Amino acid sequence: MDVESGTQWVDWVQGGVAQCLGVKKNLINVSVKRIGGAYGGKISRGNIIACGAALAAHAVNKPVKMFQSLWDSAKMIGKRNPYYVEYEAGFDANGKLAGIITNVYANCGQTATESPVSAVTLWGDNGQCLFFRIYNFIKEFTYCCVTILGYNCPNWKVSMTNCKTNLPANTWTRAPGSTESIFFIEYIMEHIAQTLGKPSIDVKRANFYKNGDRTITGQPLKDFTLAELTDSFLTSASYRQRLQDAATFNLNNRWRKRGISVTPMKYGSTWNGNNFNCFISIFHSGGTVAVSHGGVEMGQGINTKVAQVVAYELGIPLDLVSIKPNFSLTNANANSTGGSVTSELVSLAAINCCSQLKARIDPIKNTMPNASWSDIIEACFVKTIDLSARSWIAPKTTGDDAPVNYNTYGVTCTEVELDVLTGEHQITRMDVIHDCGESMSPLVDVGQIEGAIVMGLGYYTSEELVYEKTTGALVTYSTWKYKPPTTKDIPIDFRVQILQNSSNPSGVLRSKLVAEPPLCMTCSVVFALREAIKAARDEISQGHDWFQINAPMTVEKVQQYCLPDIAQFTYN
Repeated sequence: MDVESGTQWVDWVQGGVAQCLGVKKNLINVSVKRIGGAYGGKISRGNIIACGAALAAHAVNKPVKMFQSLWDSAKMIGKRNPYYVEYEAGFDANGKLAGIITNVYANCGQTATESPVSAVTLWGDNGQCLFFRIYNFIKEFTYCCVTILGYNCPNWKVSMTNCKTNLPANTWTRAPGSTESIFFIEYIMEHIAQTLGKPSIDVKRANFYKNGDRTITGQPLKDFTLAELTDSFLTSASYRQRLQDAATFNLNNRWRKRGISVTPMKYGSTWNGNNFNCFISIFHSGGTVAVSHGGVEMGQGINTKVAQVVAYELGIPLDLVSIKPNFSLTNANANSTGGSVTSELVSLAAINCCSQLKARIDPIKNTMPNASWSDIIEACFVKTIDLSARSWIAPKTTGDDAPVNYNTYGVTCTEVELDVLTGEHQITRMDVIHDCGESMSPLVDVGQIEGAIVMGLGYYTSEELVYEKTTGALVTYSTWKYKPPTTKDIPIDFRVQILQNSSNPSGVLRSKLVAEPPLCMTCSVVFALREAIKAARDEISQGHDWFQINAPMTVEKVQQYCLPDIAQFTYN
């Protein structure tokens, strides 16, 4: 049976359909040309539609096409896991951490098969995270680690609980576990800063790792540059001056307030537990190249990067390279596309294929110094040279290098202006810098940074999920009540840059991953809003004490956090 599925994981659909039909796996052919976005939601949930269509086709012995409306999909499929966190933190007069105790509760819905709750252990240092491409995060929690952000705390006690509720089973969503855990530790750092009466960035800066320190997993840091990056970023973003300007603005305006916040990040790329492949064929009569790789194009530009890598390695024009659909035969047993590492790993597989091909082609090429690529390939064909190659990539790091292959870094500064009376806000300026090493495709990477940021802005400010308490049914399943960010929600002044003069000897063509890391920094918008809310509460002598906030920071919540009272609304 042939199955075309909108999935991030071809192998899992192939196995799911085979199990559903009660047939052997080799009788199921699965292909994916591209999908329209996914962010983790199509790693496992695509199986529902694929198996339903396959079962119907098997029953009637005819082709069957099945799809869901956006409303039905929203109702049926779980979302990112919500969390409740309790914490205690010990620190000195400078804000240097001595120890943190946290109790983490994850709302998994009806099952916990895709709960990233164990990730909190490793993301806790702001952070470290586990990312799994397997059925049970808890059982295999050391299988594949990712380290993120850079706070060094010598003592941790973390308790984690998966909670079963009446919601649809929640699932992986872009940067699962890491996004929330970084928010948790940033929340703690903000709390410490207010307690000490210090700017939060100074407290964060005091807790940065140093080269030679060991992370929460015991891995030594060798390339930590976040301190220098943060310092230069604060200067280029004019942070100190803007902080003073916001304070002056707040003194002169009763019903409009500004807030500014900075979130630094260390994000580790882990290749352990991932396996991908690539198949390349060169055709005579023109020398064109076809590539089928184990990743899935879902708007992240993976096909563009692979095509560029192949063209670069073979020394040919880009227009000679064509990327074919992911197919379960040519790309058997490949892992799911996710975790931001697939683009670089399939590119690595493509490089290996090109190395095999060049080893066969070069002896012929060396005898034809002035020949064109097409003529060289034709000569290889005449001499019966194999012009196809396959590569399988399953990297494993061990010892001090485990589990992180390399670190990337970033810093985000968000400034907001808040209407105290309504709770509405605008992001007046956002500065973002991200370390992509020697980017393989700068325009693709900048687009990924911008997209991740906007997705995070929606998650942290407007996209509130509401469920019917007794049945667990989703109430906010349409845009009438569920509000993703639109053109008026992006920063008015949006400054995104890739770190210049960076490199990465441990990466593919000296590049670094992108996609998920920028999303993790977007929590800076929450704390910028908190600063604006604090300024509003200062007007009524209620801003000195710490007050709890819960994301998403919707208009209604923000307005209530400002403690409005009709007695305040007087005309002077």
